[in-house]
Amino acid sequence: MDTAAFQKLLRQIEVVHAPSHALATFGATNLAYHLLSPIDKLPDRTRLRRGTVVSQKPKILTPDALKERFQGFGRKASEFAELLTPAYRDLLRALEYSFKNQDLTTRVITASPQDVAERIQADLGKREAQSEAIIRCPDSAWGLALMKFTLDHTARSFPVHVRDLERRGLFDPTGRQAGRRRREIEELFAAARKDRSVLEALGRKLREYGLFDEYEDKFLSFF
Repeated sequence: MDTAAFQKLLRQIEVVHAPSHALATFGATNLAYHLLSPIDKLPDRTRLRRGTVVSQKPKILTPDALKERFQGFGRKASEFAELLTPAYRDLLRALEYSFKNQDLTTRVITASPQDVAERIQADLGKREAQSEAIIRCPDSAWGLALMKFTLDHTARSFPVHVRDLERRGLFDPTGRQAGRRRREIEELFAAARKDRSVLEALGRKLREYGLFDEYEDKFLSFF
């Protein structure tokens, strides 16, 4: 597919209704969708695809290719992924996201895409469904529309993910290990105040972790 044809398809994709919540940082997120496509030569018919995109919790950067992160997005998924890569390269370099499309169903409805979209949107309002999306797109590009929607929603969630991961020190394995060791030392100090037999283990850990000089005064205060 050439660039002009690809850009033409992108311009025909419209997110009528987007989920209101961000993707989860430390767990999987399910995004239900309703994909509406006109059918060639049948002006009053709409192909409705429904399913769920499962976004796995983001991981720290790995060299996996973007095309390997989409499962169940149609036979052209690899081609679409390669074409989408330039627009989302920075997002997908920082964290590794993976997505799986599941429970896909397809049926034809006797109504225009606009009418079907309005009915579904009214139903979502009644149910207060905040994690569902309505998307209009060409019939041949439903996989591209679903991929683009998923990546755009991921991009909106990205700043939250980075803050959450930084807050837990997950971008700094060395700092995370140092923090864990200090918490262990503090717990041993607390235990030693109640049971002096813990002092031997505490002293051993201080030397093992190279922290004896830093905690020397506190340790010697027991004696």
